[in-house]
Amino acid sequence: MEIAKSMIQEKRAACVNVLPAMASIFIWQGKVQKSRETLLIFKTTSQQFSALKRRICSMHSYEVPEIISFRVHRGLPQYLDWVTRETTTY
Repeated sequence: MEIAKSMIQEKRAACVNVLPAMASIFIWQGKVQKSRETLLIFKTTSQQFSALKRRICSMHSYEVPEIISFRVHRGLPQYLDWVTRETTTY
């Protein structure tokens, strides 16, 4: 939750969805691993993505956190405008 709260306070994201208690199974350093994780979905702009990524990496406990970007091709204009307003720093 600290990462999510920081990204909102720093205007790196307008909203963060927190999906807790997710089980992940993956290969890391040649071994099958199982971990309980929390998925965070950040609502931000392409202009803020690089700063958001750097900040998450600096705060995250994983050596290689999962950071994936999806481009929004369409959306409710009022919502997209809100995201832009909330992530604009002056």
